[in-house]
Amino acid sequence: MGMPITVSRSIVGTVQLRRVGRWQFPVEELVGPDGALARLGRDGPVRIFLGPGRRVQLSDGTEWRIKATTRGRHIVPIILADDGKVAVSSPLYARHSYGLNGKDYGLALVPTGRVGIRRPSDWLLRSHGTRVASIEGAERRLTAYEPLAISAALLAFTLITHGIPGEANLVPAQD
Repeated sequence: MGMPITVSRSIVGTVQLRRVGRWQFPVEELVGPDGALARLGRDGPVRIFLGPGRRVQLSDGTEWRIKATTRGRHIVPIILADDGKVAVSSPLYARHSYGLNGKDYGLALVPTGRVGIRRPSDWLLRSHGTRVASIEGAERRLTAYEPLAISAALLAFTLITHGIPGEANLVPAQD
């Protein structure tokens, strides 16, 4: 088995998701002031929601995988380690609003502006009304005002990029 899941891996301050490669691992890195916190493999909705998932390697060598699972009537992103779930997501009360849950946190990810392909929105991560972090969608930059788990940041970037397939219309209304 892999290393035990530790939830003390956290971000305070500003990190950015940067492209560093094209085809071979790593393709992107989550970079902070002290260097790379995580290296990520290829991304894409088919890879995450139907395929093997997106490989994640933390700076300490721990391996995770961003994949999908079903939760109720939705297909949602999840982060898995060899020994279990690290973080899960779920849709919230409105379209493009998501819940993020880890072993020691529960957060809401909500847009602060209009969400669209040509116009990326800015986002907030909140915990019980307290602003924990803000995300600049176009810059792919996250600023954590309080300690934020790396898993929450990675899940937030995944949801901002891909959302939840058919999130509001997965089950058609009955007449």
